[in-house]
Amino acid sequence: MTVSNGVDLHEEARSAWDPPATLPGHDYYAADVFELERTRLFHGGWFCVGRSDELDQPGSYVVVDVAGESVIVLRDEKREVHAFLNVCRHRGSRLCDGTGQVRKMLRCPYHAWSYGLDGRLRATPNVAADERLERERLGLLPVRVEVWEGFTWVCLCDDAPPLDTHLATWASDDPFQWSRYGVGRLVEGARREYDVAANWKIIVENYNECLHCPTVHPELVQLVPLYRSGEVEHEPGAGDSGNRMAETLTSFTNSGHSHLPPLPGLTPEDLGTFYGVTLLPNLIINYHSDTVSTFLLLPEAADRTRVVCHYLFAPETVVAPDFDPAEVVNFRHLLAQQDWAVCERAQLGASSRGFAAGGVLPYADRFVHDFHRRYLAMRGEVT
Repeated sequence: MTVSNGVDLHEEARSAWDPPATLPGHDYYAADVFELERTRLFHGGWFCVGRSDELDQPGSYVVVDVAGESVIVLRDEKREVHAFLNVCRHRGSRLCDGTGQVRKMLRCPYHAWSYGLDGRLRATPNVAADERLERERLGLLPVRVEVWEGFTWVCLCDDAPPLDTHLATWASDDPFQWSRYGVGRLVEGARREYDVAANWKIIVENYNECLHCPTVHPELVQLVPLYRSGEVEHEPGAGDSGNRMAETLTSFTNSGHSHLPPLPGLTPEDLGTFYGVTLLPNLIINYHSDTVSTFLLLPEAADRTRVVCHYLFAPETVVAPDFDPAEVVNFRHLLAQQDWAVCERAQLGASSRGFAAGGVLPYADRFVHDFHRRYLAMRGEVT
C-alpha cells in the first residue's frame, strides 16, 4: 500500500475494484490469435521498427521484419526516409538483407532489376525496350513511413490514421508530454538485443505492473521505494506524474547515481523521477535523468519475441572521450534478464488447462487490465 501521513491513499479505490479476468490462456500461444494480431495490429496499423539515425547517410538502408513481412527502410539523396516491401517486382526475389549502403540504386541479386532510392524501376537487363513492360507501374511497392521523436514507424495499411493520431489513441499515457526530453535529437550510445521465449503481450503486461518487483527486482526497489508495495502510483490517477526515486538518487544504476551528465532541458524534479510509456503495439519508452531507454518488441511467433533495447543519450555526451554507458546499460540488462525469466515462466503456464480461462487481476494490476482493453479494441473487439 502507499501511505501518506498514516493514510492509505489507495484504500477507497482498491475497495471499489472488481477484479476482472485476464485474457484467456489461448490468446498467449495460439497460432490463430497470432495471425489475427498480424492482420489487425502489426499489419493493420503503425508498427515501430527502430531509430531513424540508423540511416545516417543517403543510400543507407535497413531491412526490418514487421511480424513476417520484410520491409526496406532507406534514406534518399534528399535525406528523406522511404519504406518499401522487400520484394522485386519481376519474380518476387527478396532484394536486400540486414543493413547497408548503396549509391543510387537497389539491385536485385537474382536478375539485376534495379530501383532508384525513390522506388522507381530504373533498369531491366536483357529485357528489350520494345517489350510491352509497363515499367512505370513496376516500381517497388511503397509502405507508409513516419518519424516521431527519432523513432521510425511503418504502416502496411493505407487506411490507417496518421501516426500522431495512432499514438494519441493507443498510448498508455499522453506520449507528447515528455517533449522536454528532446528524444528526437538523442542518439544511440548502446544497444542490447534479446530473444525471449514469451508472447509479446506477456512482456507488455510485465512492464505495466509492479506486483512482481519486490520478489523479482530486489535491486530496483532499493531505488524506487514505491515499488516495494507492488504499486506504480503514489495515489490513484497519478500515473503520468512519474515514480520518485529514493532521496538524492537520480539514475537506474547499482548506486542510484551515474557519471553521465543529465539530459539537457530537464527540470530538477525530472532528475529524481522515472517516467514510462507503452506505445502499442510494440514500443516502450523509459525516461531517465541521463538516458532514454527503449524496449522495441518484435513478435516472431505466438511464443517468441525479439526485444531490442536502445540507450539514447545527448550527442555531445556520446562523442565525449570518456563516454561510458556501462553503469546504466548493465543495470537495465540485469532488470531485463530478471523480467525475461518470469515472462518465460508465464508463457509455459499459459498453455496449461489450469489457465485455459485465464487468471484474475487484483487492484495493483489495473494497468494490465487497461492494456487488455486497448489491445482488444485494436483487435476490433468490444470491451
